[in-house]
Parts: sequence; C-alpha cells; structure tokens
Amino acid sequence: MEGQVIQCLQATLSPDHTVRTQAEDQLRQLFSHPQGGLTLAKLLTSQQVELYQRQMRLLLQKYVDKHWSPVSANFEAPATPIEVKGEIRDLVFGGLSDGEGKIRTASAYSLSAIARFDWPENYPTLLPSLIQLLNNGSPASIHGSMRVIQDFVRNDLSEDQLLPVVQELLPAVLGILGDPASHSPTTRASIVHVFRQVLRMLETIREEHPEAAKSAIDSLSAVWLDAFKQLLAQDAATEIQANWMSINVRVEIFRTLSLYQNAFKTLIAPQIPELIQLALQNLQSLLPLFRAFYLSSEDDAPEPPSPTSDVGMMEDKTGLPELASAIFDLLTPVVRTKSALPSLISGSEGSEAPTQMLEQLVKVVQEWTQVTKENTEEWMEDPNAFVVDEDDDNEQYSVRTCGYDLVGSLIDKWTRPVASVLQKIVEEKVQDAASAKQSGSIDWWKPLESVLALIGGIADDVRDILEEDQEEKRPPAINIGFLFDNVIPGLLGQNETPFLQGRAFVFASQFSSMLNQQLAGQYLSAAVQVLEASDVSVPVKISAVKTIKNFCRHVDPFVLKPFSSKTLHLILPLLPQASSETLYLVLETLRAITSMDDDLLDEQTTRTVVDVLFDVWLRCTNASSDPVTTAIIEENIESISLHPNPSVVSILITALSPKLAATISSPVTDETVHIPGEAVQLANSLLRVRGGPLEAELVATVTRSVMEVLNVTDDMDVIQHGMIHLTLVVRKDCEKLVQWHDAQGQNGINAIFALLARFLAPEFSESGGIFVGELIMHLFRKAGEAIGPVLPDLLRAVVERLKYAKMASFIQTLVLPFAYLFSTEYTSTTIDLLSQMSIAPPSEPTTAFPTLSAPRSALDIVLNAWSETSETVSGSWNIRVSDMGMSKLFVLGGDQRLREVMVKGDLIIDEANRDTIMTRSRTKAHPNQYTQTPFPLKALKLILKDVQSETSGKGKGKGKGKTVDLEIPEDDGDEDWDDDDDLFGGDDEFEFLSSWLEAGGGNENDAQDDDEDLKSDPLAQIDLGQHLTDVLRHAYSSNANGMHEMVEGLTDEEKSILRGVLTL
Repeated sequence: MEGQVIQCLQATLSPDHTVRTQAEDQLRQLFSHPQGGLTLAKLLTSQQVELYQRQMRLLLQKYVDKHWSPVSANFEAPATPIEVKGEIRDLVFGGLSDGEGKIRTASAYSLSAIARFDWPENYPTLLPSLIQLLNNGSPASIHGSMRVIQDFVRNDLSEDQLLPVVQELLPAVLGILGDPASHSPTTRASIVHVFRQVLRMLETIREEHPEAAKSAIDSLSAVWLDAFKQLLAQDAATEIQANWMSINVRVEIFRTLSLYQNAFKTLIAPQIPELIQLALQNLQSLLPLFRAFYLSSEDDAPEPPSPTSDVGMMEDKTGLPELASAIFDLLTPVVRTKSALPSLISGSEGSEAPTQMLEQLVKVVQEWTQVTKENTEEWMEDPNAFVVDEDDDNEQYSVRTCGYDLVGSLIDKWTRPVASVLQKIVEEKVQDAASAKQSGSIDWWKPLESVLALIGGIADDVRDILEEDQEEKRPPAINIGFLFDNVIPGLLGQNETPFLQGRAFVFASQFSSMLNQQLAGQYLSAAVQVLEASDVSVPVKISAVKTIKNFCRHVDPFVLKPFSSKTLHLILPLLPQASSETLYLVLETLRAITSMDDDLLDEQTTRTVVDVLFDVWLRCTNASSDPVTTAIIEENIESISLHPNPSVVSILITALSPKLAATISSPVTDETVHIPGEAVQLANSLLRVRGGPLEAELVATVTRSVMEVLNVTDDMDVIQHGMIHLTLVVRKDCEKLVQWHDAQGQNGINAIFALLARFLAPEFSESGGIFVGELIMHLFRKAGEAIGPVLPDLLRAVVERLKYAKMASFIQTLVLPFAYLFSTEYTSTTIDLLSQMSIAPPSEPTTAFPTLSAPRSALDIVLNAWSETSETVSGSWNIRVSDMGMSKLFVLGGDQRLREVMVKGDLIIDEANRDTIMTRSRTKAHPNQYTQTPFPLKALKLILKDVQSETSGKGKGKGKGKTVDLEIPEDDGDEDWDDDDDLFGGDDEFEFLSSWLEAGGGNENDAQDDDEDLKSDPLAQIDLGQHLTDVLRHAYSSNANGMHEMVEGLTDEEKSILRGVLTL
C-alpha cells in the first residue's frame, strides 16, 4: 500500500491537471481505509523513502483532524481503529528523533494533533515519554520533543492537563535552558516560550482556582526567575557574537518578564531593581553591534547574520531591534513602580533628581531609536512605509515606537528629572552632530534626528510640562526655544539629509502652539514652499504635509488662513497620484485645512474638492475594497456637510448625489461587487452628522437608488448600510419621504413598508436585517400617523420574524421597537395588542419555540426575547429606550398578563458547574439549567443589575451613564502605589450611587448622545438614573405592583443593592 501512496504523492506534483486531480482523489480515498493513517505514518518515518515524500506531513495532520476522533469539528467517518491508533502514535513518536529536522517537525505537528484528542485519558504515556526524551535523548530528540510541547501548549489546556505540565514537564526542561553548550538557542528559546504559555494558562484559571494557581505560580517563579537573571547577566554581546540565534533566548526571557509584570506583579516586584540593571546592561552591551549592523551607512558596514531557526519554531525575523523592543516593553510599566524608585530617582519629594541609571537609560533609548540603514532604504523606495513608521497616531510596532513609549512612561511619572536628562542629551547631540558633520561622517545626522523624534514622540507631555512651568513661573524644564533658535532653522534646508530635514519640519509643527504668530507663519510658509518645490525628495514632501496637518491641530486658525487657499491647491493635485498610507495622510490633511477655514470653500472650490474626492474614492474602490479610504473620505464629506454656508452644502449635495446614485444602481461583476455597499456607506456621510431638513434632490437620487437596490440585492454590506441610510432619512426629514413618490406612485414611507416585508421574511438573512429594528423604532418616532393604520400588522410581522430568529443580536434589534412602544404613552395599547395575538409554532424548534408546543401569545415571545437580550443592548439611546420600557412594564407588574409570562431566571448551581470553568465541551455535555421567573420579577432583577453595574463603574460598555469610575485598575505601581483601598466594602458601598445620580448618571457620551435628533426626543429629557431610582422607591412604598412579594425572589446580592437604593 505504501508504494501506491508514493505513486499518488508523486502524481500530485504532476503539471498535468487531470493526473494531479486523479491522484488527489485517490489520496482522499486512502483516508477512508482503516490502514490509511498507518500508511502515512510509516511513510513519514521511513528511512527508505525520499525526503520530499516524507515531508507530506500535512496529509497525516489532515487525516488526524478528520478521522481520529468524533469530537473533532471536522470529523468524517470512518474513525481510526483503536489498535491502529497505537501503532500510529508509536511511529510518529519515533519520528521526533529522526535525523532530519523537517521530519522531526512534521512528526511533532502530527503528534500534537493526536495529543489534543487523546491526552491524557487515551495516551497517558505521552508526557512521561516526552520527559524521558528531554532527559536522556540526543539534541535531535530534544528538539523534536520541544516541537511537540511548544505546539501543544498553544492550545488551552484544562486544569487537569495543566497540572502535570507544571509538576513534571517544566522541571525537566529547566536544565536544558541553562545548558547552551549542549542545546541550540532555538530549543532553549522554545523552552522559555513554553514556560510563558503555561504562565498564561495559570493566569486564565487563577480566578476560578485561586489557591491551586497561586501554589503553582509560586513554586515555579523563584527558580525560573533566578535562572532568567543568571542568563541575562552573561555578557550579551559576547554570547550573540558567538551564536546570533542567542538573541531569541533573550527576547523570550524579556517577554516572559513582561508577562510577570502584567499578571503577577507581586512576584516580580522584589526583582525590579536588578531587572532594570540587567536590561540596561543588555542594551549597553549590544549597542556597538547595533551601530555596526543596523546604523552604519558605510560601504563596508557588515550585514546582520541571517536567522537559522526552524520554520515555525521561532519568529522568522528576530534581531537586535526585536530584542531592544522586548526590553523597552518590559521597562515601560516597570519604571513606574514603587520598586523602581531607588534605581531611578534621588532626593526627597519636591527636589527629585535623576540617578545615573535614569540618565543612562534615557540616553540608551535615544541611541536605539536612531534611523537604521534599512529604514532609510525602505523609506526612500516606499513612501507609504515612511508614513506608517513615522505616524504619531498609529500602532506600528517598532523599536522606535517602543522607545518613545518608555520615555513617555518615564516623563509621565518623573516629569522634571526626566526633562532635565532630555535637555542634557539635546545639548550633547547638537554638539556631537556638528563635530561629526565636520569630520565627514555620513551618519552625522542620525543622533540629532533621533533626539528630535524622541522629544516629538512625547510632545504632548513636553507641552504640558512647559505650560505648567510657565504658570508656576519656573524656568522651562526643557529649553525648546534653544532648538528653535539655534537648530531647527538650519535644518529646514538640509536637502542632503532628507530625513533630518523632514524631522525638523515635523518637530516645528509638534510644538507650533508655543511659537509666536510670526514665527509660526514662517515655518508654515516654509512647509508650503517645500510642497511647491520640484527638487525636494518625497520623504520631505510627506513631512511637509504632516507639518501642515499638525499646524491645523495646534495653532489658531487666523495663523493658517493666509496660507489655506494656496495649501489647498497644492494638496489637491497630490490626491490622484497618492495611494495607501500616503493617500490617507493627504486626505486627513485636506480635511484639516477645509475644517479650520470657513472662508476657504466657495461654490467653485467645493465642487472641485468634491469631484476630486469622489474620483479618488472611485479609483481606490474600483481597484479593491478600501474601507480606510472610504472612511477618511466620509470624514471629509461630513466636515463639508456641516459648513456654515448653505450654498456650500447645496453644492456638495448637487455634485455628489447623482454620482453616488448612479454608482449604487450600477450592475456589478465579481470584481466590483463591493462597490455599491461602499457607495451607500459614503452616501450616509451626507446625512449622519447634520440635521434636517434634507434636500429633495438627495432623496430623489440617493435614497431612491438605495430603495431600488434593497428590493433586489442579497449583498450584506448593501443591505446593512442601506437600512442605516433609510433610518437616517426617517430621522432627519420624514416629511421628504412622504412628499417623494416612486414610479408606481407610492410615497417613500409606503416604499419602506414594502421593504420591511422583505426584511422580515423568515428566509431573509439575519445578518442583513441586523438594523431593521432600529428602522422600525424610528418609524414609530417620526411617522406615527402613517404607521397607525398598519401598526397591528407590522407588530405581528415582527413577532413572526422573532419566532424564527436565532442570532442574539438579531433578536435584540427586533425587540427594540417594542421596548420603544412600551416606553411611550402607548404602553397599555401595545400590551393589549400583543396579548391578543396568537403565534403558531414553527415547523422546527427555534429559540422562541424550543419545543413544538401550543401557540404562544406575542406578548410571551416578546418579553422572553427582551429579557434574554436586554443586558447586551448597545448605544446610549437604545439602552435608554430599553431601560425606560422595562421600568414602565415593571410599574405595571400587577397586570396579570405580565405576571403569567414566565422567562429565564437565575442559573441553577449544581455539581456539574459549581466552581468550574464551563468550557464548550462541558456545557455541551452538561447544559446549564435556569429557573423560570415571572416577567415582573425579571424586570426588577434587570433594573437592579443596571443600577449596580453603573454605580460600580463596571457598566456594560453601553455608555449608559456619566458614571463614577469605581473599577479597581490593574496595579501598575502608580498613583503613589496605594492599591489597598476596598472600594466596595463596608457601609459606604452605596454612597457611589448617590454620587452617580448627582453627576447626572445616564448621560455619558457616545455617538448616539451627540445626535441632535435624539437629544431633542422627550425620552432624552428624562434623568434616567433618577427615574430608575424613583421607580424602585415608589414601587416599594406603594406595593402597587406587588413588589414586596417580588423581593423574596431576589438573590442576597440583589437585595443588598435594593437596600442601598431605598436608603439613599
């Protein structure tokens, strides 16, 4: 059989499509043979088979995934016979010691796949066998076993699986870590990686099993932290020069120490002074190598050695910058801790001074954040890479950004001492740069650029410091004036060093708020001249664009107005030729310019800007889906739509609406299928941020096209953005919809009713209909007279759709219209309508009908769905609607129709789920059970939960209220290191509810809060926090809704919350 498989494997490489397809079919048939997996295992480990054929490891992994165990998500019959499994396991385990590294890797992946299903129950010998290999095997065997372990611990292990790993495996691998003479850096680095993965899993189970997790962590930490310190104390340069891949070991150690700092602060706190010293020693030791391999632009500068680690074992790219980044990542939080204080600061409070270690640390950061040779080459070839790497607002991970974060952390904690260090470094590097330039060094500019970039990277902190110094009439902590007087002006013309020249422009803009009007105008004029010049390099032009954008952010508009028209006409021609990150920067700068000068846009200029924006959008969207470009152009359109000149807005609508309407309606191909959805999204920017009334042309073109395409399309993006569009039009100017008529003579409201029939059909996609509830809710708000005659039918249609709904988010959107009606004066009418509607069960079980029982009332279905999804409603307005409706029904809790509705109550705690993490497999085997609760009691529980979550500062992320933040943050050692306050204990537990109410709870901003239409709604005028409190107090004092009886159904925690509310 092996011979046939080999022939098939060879045939799969045939250039003949027919031969290749037949061979692939034969291999698939092999999987269904009882001996199929065994044959693959024999081929993998056979020394008589060619290496390239033995490397067909993916076949064995695929076989295991499909045929090893029925618990696999991809399982297909037949299952591998038990006796065959044992043979396969033995063969694959033997492959871990194969002489070929690629075969060891293939065997490791396959064995790891098997272990996921079999260990420990059906493969109890796996871990002891791996440990035996680690203790007694050859370097090749150790490598193979570590590959298994590393891949295996990537998956979440249960606490039962984790315990033997902690107790047996980790002690076995520790000796290998400390034996560089016998084991490769790659193997040793993988050991540290495995240890870190185990720490992560212990962190995960710590909440559910605190004692067991603490015991395991404590037992591990002392010996492993000691081993790490010993390894880091060895001279880094000597070790790495001997074996470049030793970098990996140190990178993994520093990343593991970062995990300790993030998750196990108390264990690492005593080690912090020594760790700071070790980190600094590593950076200082490796600095000469960094200069030689990465910074030097000399022709004879050496290249960094190429990595030699196995593919998939470690990162493909690990060098000195990656090591420095890992060190900076550790130090950024560490330097803020109480334990770091003696190492970094001397003197008493109020007269703090930097220690020598702090000076050395800031200086070494400056050295490591210089522009590398690779940076200069890449940035000159790819302007987009330059924009990405040098963007102050992006999250691009690099040694430069990590260094800036570290210095930012330091200056935030130790402001004046760090500022004095920076001032000293500035003076030194200015002098050094002048001397190096005079001596002919081609890299003379790099330290100076690094200093400017470093201070610019913490510009917000520096500006705050200098403003505070000015207010307190103290000498400035950093003399930025020295740079502007003696350094920056001379750099603006340094064409031979474009990155220093560009840095000077950007630096000036970062501190432009500190410049007087005349000097700011001069720098801005210089940036504009760069855009005009034809002999300036691309990086400098990009820096000039960024400079203009920063000036728009930091200086008063009257400083920029003299240059705005010229700047606009220089920026616009850049748009057709720019792409990717450079395009984003130019578009953002365009928005900044047009936003700060209301006189800049007239009718002709507006038309030009709008036409260019649409052409850029169409170019980028035609090439491929480009949501980032669309989003930034949306911001430009929204900005113009808010222009105070009505004629500018009119031109915007006139110029853009027909083009968007045509794009939305255009037929699509496989290559252009994404365009209509992005066109509707862009069209929504014409509506989103402004109020009504809307232009008739907008409704007659864009809205008409949206409704037409919604009638026929199945594209989810088009449907979702289209529903948002209709909702915006309904909210902004419903009367325009009444006035507009389609070709069949029906007005816009009736056309939307026709669309709702499609959206609410059982076969219509739930993902597509995710916004249908909000559309219906706002129709209730704005088109009450038009909806009145069809209200019963519409409500029935929504309930009928709710009957089939599966997705929680879709159920939630369908419930919103009912919550709104319950919150208005139509509460009783809505209850009457729903209680009289009988809903027949579907043909198959659904969420609303888990069993095919008798018909249920619509009220029963709605209240059950609402009770299960109300806690996850998002958007401050939607939350307000839900809470107001819930409180209205709670007040009516004496209504027998509400009392008869039973909904899901509290979790029933039993032996299956007590003190246990309920994984998916456990939940499947032992589904959670819940009590059944009368709806009024459930409403009370939900109201109390909202009150508690808001007052504790642990709200549901809904922006429900302007809350007092009482959540205890992770201790970073900051805030005077006072982390012992018990915020939730004692008699003061509910004083925070009072604070919340006094602060206007219920008014925290989010996008819905900023909407003028929603802010003017009567519901928005209600103080939600006070309202909920009043409802609870009045209900308890009057007992009109039977609240005293409900209290008996509350948990102890809920009763405690209620007591706090009633006794405020």
